[in-house]
Amino acid sequence: MGDVTGEEIKRRLVDFARKWSLYDGTERAEAQTFLNELFACYGTDRHDAGARFEDPQKGKFLDLIWPRRCLIEMKRPSEAKRLEHHRDQALSYWRSAADSAHNVPAPRFVVLCAFQRFEVWEPGAYPTEPRAEFELIELPDRSDALMFLADREPVFVESQEAVTRQAVSLMTGLYHQLGDRLAASPDVRRDFLLQTVWCLFAEDLGQLEGHLFTRIVDGLVENPQRSSADDLGQLFAWLNRRGPRPEAGLYADTRYVNGALFQEPAEIHLGKQDLLVLRLACEYDWRKVEPHIFGSLLQGTLGREAQHALGAHYTHEPDIQKVIKPSIVEPWHKRIDAAL
Repeated sequence: MGDVTGEEIKRRLVDFARKWSLYDGTERAEAQTFLNELFACYGTDRHDAGARFEDPQKGKFLDLIWPRRCLIEMKRPSEAKRLEHHRDQALSYWRSAADSAHNVPAPRFVVLCAFQRFEVWEPGAYPTEPRAEFELIELPDRSDALMFLADREPVFVESQEAVTRQAVSLMTGLYHQLGDRLAASPDVRRDFLLQTVWCLFAEDLGQLEGHLFTRIVDGLVENPQRSSADDLGQLFAWLNRRGPRPEAGLYADTRYVNGALFQEPAEIHLGKQDLLVLRLACEYDWRKVEPHIFGSLLQGTLGREAQHALGAHYTHEPDIQKVIKPSIVEPWHKRIDAAL
């Protein structure tokens, strides 16, 4: 299996989705080509990985099985809006895929696919509903849901509407929640909030590989013995550090972030409720948020007295436009119109 970055996977999936978006033939005609190319987008040679086509099972044939990893059931494109009618069949195949005589468990993931639409299941842990559902054209943005094809842990972050005032309230609420229990000084809490928001933006924009921030938060929620001061603190430190990265482990793919944001990595121990708030923030689609959220966060965390003392005031976009439009935009429009 190849070592392919998340950005490269997304780039390949853009071409893959473009190629297959117009396919309307049968399942049997092109399913194997489709799956071979899908694996290749994730840097995996399907044959070398041990994933098999047309594996016999009780008189039927599985479209694809990768033992212990995943089972893929393909349907023709015309069935894209009827995938729910094929769930029982796919999950039946999954149950029968376990081989107790040879100590081989059922694959962890099941993918039900009609070329134009995907459902991703983790039936051993979530048996009643899929972990992710998306159209082929959304695949580049939802690439992390199939990251097990690259021998990595998938992340099931569902698309939501743009981050709204509730998201700002959530994050500023976390700031004050940390203050109420004296978790850190106001400056450290402010830095932690802004460094966290950068990571939330970055992982949804593909700048932080494999939704690393979300995976770290998930690990902290699942293992109370670990501390965010260590795990998130190390992430912030690596983002501020030039030079070679670890060869393996959580921080192997972190990049250096130029600028002063991570110059003082914020180390705060989060309690269970703090982590749950942070995990909820991870569910938002931060790609759709306007950058002015930083101004709202700054005002919400500093408070009026601190803003006056530091001269830290945020100018909202409408106020900026009142200056920019008459002084720059409109004169240039007039000059352009006059030149036509």
